[in-house]
Amino acid sequence: MPIDPSNRIADLYRKNWSAEKIHQYIGQFKKSYFAYAKEGSFREKAASGGVTTAILAHLLFSKKIDGALVCRSIIENGYVKPEFIIARNKADLFLAQGSKYIAVDFNKDALPLIRDFKGRLAVTLLPCDTSTLRNAIANDPVLGKKIALIITLFCGHNSLPELTEMVVKKLAPKRAKLTEFRYRQGHWRGELHAAFSNGTKVVKPFSYFSDYQNLYFFCQQKCHHCIDQTGYDGDISVGDIWSLRMKNELIKHNAVIIRNDTGKTAFESVTNAGKLIAKEEPMEEICEGQARSLPVHYNISARARVGKLLGIKIKDIVYARVRWNDFIVAWFTLYNERMSRSETGRRIIKSMPRFILKLLLYLKKGLESI
Repeated sequence: MPIDPSNRIADLYRKNWSAEKIHQYIGQFKKSYFAYAKEGSFREKAASGGVTTAILAHLLFSKKIDGALVCRSIIENGYVKPEFIIARNKADLFLAQGSKYIAVDFNKDALPLIRDFKGRLAVTLLPCDTSTLRNAIANDPVLGKKIALIITLFCGHNSLPELTEMVVKKLAPKRAKLTEFRYRQGHWRGELHAAFSNGTKVVKPFSYFSDYQNLYFFCQQKCHHCIDQTGYDGDISVGDIWSLRMKNELIKHNAVIIRNDTGKTAFESVTNAGKLIAKEEPMEEICEGQARSLPVHYNISARARVGKLLGIKIKDIVYARVRWNDFIVAWFTLYNERMSRSETGRRIIKSMPRFILKLLLYLKKGLESI
């Protein structure tokens, strides 16, 4: 059997994932898998393999939970808005599928929903909101009894609504309002989908949005202070796999981290019911699928040093080694975010040619890969 050239390339660029690094980037865990939903409809509008939807659907249908907290995108007067809902059926879950790259307010919009709900809940959250919920549970035993499962989604960082609005304006025909929007669905990097009031439908490579996002334009400021990409405090963590060896798979997979007995029991119930196709993988493979972002996200020390130069106060809580390339990557991150705060900066970003965006992104990715 011939060797896939992409696997040879992947082997050349593999990082050394020591036990210490894995613990720093991933936290505590029991097992790790590559998995996808067996039923195609669960993957159709998912950003990856539909694992989160399959888990929640199985728990709902088997009466292990009464509802699932999810976040969906809605359109209000032509603008994309995030909305937390309690899903009670498959249709609700499908409405919430796909990644959302827009700021949410967990304390204001989600926590009251959880507190008011009568019954057992599974919740799907970002790492920062997972930690907030764990702190709330620690102070409220009644709340803790209500939560059956916490699924945490991998998160590099989140973006202000202004980034979505800027991209939508670039896509929109004259005098037409946005009526539908999906950030990313489909195989590998995926596609952005938008529809407008005049009947126009637009499909673009996800990079049409992600080039700005990956350069940290319009990044939420709180994200500079975070070291947790994979969700230390979840029961199960789910995310993308960007390993080259997975690019040619016919079905896109999710990375799955089982962190405790609660997560193990839930995951096994779904796989034993035949709803997921899962293969156990070493944690090194999960890390390899996020090889650039994990070290960058964790290295708050680099952002703290650059922040002093840019007047941005960031507390160093890990005291990691800061190499020259780490310093430049952190400068990219903080400078671009600060630039997008001003009207002048936003005009520059909006008018920036795509080939310049690509050059900046390739430079940043190259520095992250050293």
